[in-house]
Amino acid sequence: MTSMEASDNNGRLFLRLLSLLQQHTRTEREVSYYASHLCVTPKYLSQVSKAVSGLPVSSWITFFATYELVKLLDDSSLTLTEVADKMSFSTMPFFSRYVKKTLGVTPSQYRQKK
Repeated sequence: MTSMEASDNNGRLFLRLLSLLQQHTRTEREVSYYASHLCVTPKYLSQVSKAVSGLPVSSWITFFATYELVKLLDDSSLTLTEVADKMSFSTMPFFSRYVKKTLGVTPSQYRQKK
């Protein structure tokens, strides 16, 4: 395989990854999930992601999950419990810690700033 073919294959794999991320980051935030669906190892998927975009897969997962999270938090018709459920968090404390780590504020603080 030439380096051009490898590059094309990496690009296609990366585009497939982005498509999966758009569909599943509300419920799936593990590299292994995406690697499994793309029939590659997590390590290989990370290598491809870094080669194509300069960022690891985990950064892309966080980016897409944060986008979904902010969309849901901005929807004032949803309670925080509903947002946590839609993002597939098993407990409210886990959801709150994730939001604090990702956005720098708790879910309630984020909503109060809006």
